[in-house]
Amino acid sequence: MPEHELHQRLLTDARNYHPEVHTRSLLLPYREVLLTQRARYMSYEQISATLARHGITVSAAAVGVFCRRQFTQTEIGRARREIAAQTNPPPAELPGWTTVTAPSSAPRRRGPNIARDDL
Repeated sequence: MPEHELHQRLLTDARNYHPEVHTRSLLLPYREVLLTQRARYMSYEQISATLARHGITVSAAAVGVFCRRQFTQTEIGRARREIAAQTNPPPAELPGWTTVTAPSSAPRRRGPNIARDDL
């Protein structure tokens, strides 16, 4: 290919470049999925492999760049707390559970408990 023809092709490509077309991310529709996966401590490689199993081919580096741009540590922490609250509800909310209290019969004596035969 002559030098002049290559120069014309490159110049045409440069003039036809639209930056807004290239800023849209392939992963943006799956933002909530990625947030949940990061909140569950999945690595970028694991996320990439999971997406690949579902037909979305993306590198682990691209997942890392997307996550660092899209999520703050606060947002990931909030998602982790929400997941923990959903998976580990407080014992009082579990059906059939009751709160056990210690019997308050006789007041306990203060001091060390000494092993004696006469008691």
